[in-house]
Amino acid sequence: MTYTFAPNNFNYADCNRCFYLKYKLNIEIKGNFPRIFNAFDLKQKAYFIDKSTSEITDKLPDGKFYKTVTKKISDQRKKKGDPEFNDLEIPATITSKGLKDNKDRAYILEGKPDLVVKFEKSNGVLDFKTTDDKDKSQSYRFQLESYAKIFENPLRGPELKPISHLGLIQFSPEEITSSDLQSINQKMKISYFPLKRNEDEFKQFVTDKIDILEDNQIPEKHVECKICNSADKYSEVINEK
Repeated sequence: MTYTFAPNNFNYADCNRCFYLKYKLNIEIKGNFPRIFNAFDLKQKAYFIDKSTSEITDKLPDGKFYKTVTKKISDQRKKKGDPEFNDLEIPATITSKGLKDNKDRAYILEGKPDLVVKFEKSNGVLDFKTTDDKDKSQSYRFQLESYAKIFENPLRGPELKPISHLGLIQFSPEEITSSDLQSINQKMKISYFPLKRNEDEFKQFVTDKIDILEDNQIPEKHVECKICNSADKYSEVINEK
């Protein structure tokens, strides 16, 4: 059996119960994450995509962002005999070749990366988050490492090696500077929090998660999981078991 994991779902993987319900019983992990934050991320990406990393932070080498190409467009190019991807272009959805955990079990990673950067001699995988200014990078380390693994082992599209930088770009709301009857202007503080790659930790993390799936038992509720301990969301599963 080959497991397929979405890097974004690794953000929820601190709770083994939620992870098991998602992958074993196809119960979506949604939580209470407001859609407005996705709207913030899209606007931020649209603004910075043609700019240099130097306009976001001085903690990164100067680099340019890759733009994404849908499969429909890449297929159209292929039919015309044109390259599927030009310089500074990557697939909108990326998939890895088959990977192995520490017990030689097969898995695939597939998802839609947020920001990928080309530096002079390497590449980076970054993510935009609208939140407070406390460092949230550790919560996303497995997601970003997943994307790095895909780009180093792509099923299709360009291979990006090495991936030298992972990090979180956090936008934190500050004071409103002006307003009228239709809009306001508000400052946003930009913070960059780098992550060190740890491929051994990631491989062990995936191994532990596959162990949970193959145990074939719903794990106990995690005492700190807001999803598990909100409304009795999973009662029908519990009753069935």
